Parts: sequence; C-alpha cells; structure tokens
Amino acid sequence: MMPVVHFFQSLSFTQCTILLPLLLATLVFIMPWVRKSLGIEVAGEMSDSANEAFGAIALFFVFIAASSLTTVQGFQKDGQKVTEVELAHITNLDRELVRIDSERAVKARLHLKTYMTAIIEKEWKTMENGLPSDDVEAALGQLISTINHMEEDKKVSEKMLESLEGHLEKVSDSRDERIQVSNLHLSFIYWDMIFAFIGILIVISFFYHTAVPKRIGLAGKMIALAFTLVLIIQTDGVFYGDIAIKPTAYSASLAKMKIRTMDTASSSSESPNKS
Repeated sequence: MMPVVHFFQSLSFTQCTILLPLLLATLVFIMPWVRKSLGIEVAGEMSDSANEAFGAIALFFVFIAASSLTTVQGFQKDGQKVTEVELAHITNLDRELVRIDSERAVKARLHLKTYMTAIIEKEWKTMENGLPSDDVEAALGQLISTINHMEEDKKVSEKMLESLEGHLEKVSDSRDERIQVSNLHLSFIYWDMIFAFIGILIVISFFYHTAVPKRIGLAGKMIALAFTLVLIIQTDGVFYGDIAIKPTAYSASLAKMKIRTMDTASSSSESPNKS
C-alpha cells in the first residue's frame, strides 16, 4: 500500500487533488458498463441493494478517514512544535556565543551556521525517509568540539562554559526529537482499512445501475470521498509531501545569523588595529 501513498505524496497537492478523484470516479463510473459488456445481468433489486451498500460502506469510510485525518494533523502539530523548539535552542546558543568576545566563539558561530545550512540543504531531504544526515552529524561534531575547547580560552568563565554546554545539549536533543517526529506516519492498519473500503466500493459499483445519470451520481459520491483521501495522503508525512513542514523558518534564522556573524568577525578583526 505504501508505494501507492508515496506516489501520490510525490505529486503536488493540486496534481493529487485532480488525479486521485478522477481515477476513482472513473473506476466506479465504468464498472457497471464493464459488467454489461461482459454480459452479466443483475436484477434491479440487486442494483438498488448495491446503492444502499455503497452508502453504508461510504459512512464507515468517512469515520475511518476522519480518525486518520485527526491523527496525521496531530503529527503535523508535533512537527511544528519540535522545529520551533529546536530553532529557539539554536537561537539561544547563538546569543550566548555573541556575548563572548573570542576567536573560538566566532569559530563556534561559523560551525553553528554550517550546522543550520546542513539541516536545510541535507537533512530536510533525508528526513523524508525518517533518516538523519551524516553532514549534519559532522557539523554538529565540529560545533561540539569547538565549544569543548573553549575551556582553554581565558575569556570564557566556567559559568559561561556551563551555559554553552547546556544550550548545546538542548540543540542536540531537539535534533533527535525532530528525527523521531519525521518517522511518524499513519499506521498500516489504518491504511489497510482505507484501501479495503475503497476496494469494496469499487466492487459494489460493479453491480450498480447501468443508466448514465445514476453512474454520474455514483461517481460524484466517490469524488467526495476521494477529496478526503487526498487530505490524508498529503498530510501523512511531517517532512514529506506538498503540505509538509518546510525549513522556511530555519532559512530566515540563518540569514539573521549570517549578518550577526559577519559583524562579529569584522569587529574582531578591527580590534587589534584599534589597540
């Protein structure tokens, strides 16, 4: 089932909204015609029963779809919260480094900038599969190493170093939480039930009335159900798909860090001349 979901998630929201309802509506529209072409006749009572069965199964589908949509929207909220917390920790670490007038602090901020760049350009892609990025891991390692060596700097007090290490630990932990959230997906049980209901509806349409107006009405019902399915598919993936969380806030924060880092580096290089 998941390859089907991944295919529709790879499409834009507009493309998925057009393709999936059109596909399902076409299937239920042509099924009665296929039955007639095969020479299989059913009584009118059978077609009426198929209509009632279609409505009953559709109600069950709506119930499962609503539960699924609530679940995946909860995942999206978790992802939004995790990214906001991570950005707050990164910003706090950056502010702590700004307060320290030393070359190692400037170097640490450059590593922090590299770390954020790797998150945006590398890890956001690997998170589509719920995996961390080696580039981000390497950048984090450089940042940790630089801050650990700041204890050798006379300008850094023990209290400052403890504060830096505390912020650094929060940055690392928040990254782990983000990776964990990237693995949140709708349970296979839900997907099995969703596709089972869709399959049953298509099978029921095989015994439906062959009259074109009735088939158009049936296709309309399927389109309404398909729109709900589109919402579930497009939101099942915190960092994957057209509605996924994007690293926009990270890019904005990084742009501000670049300006501040340049200012700090500039002031550091000018200070010897002034003395």
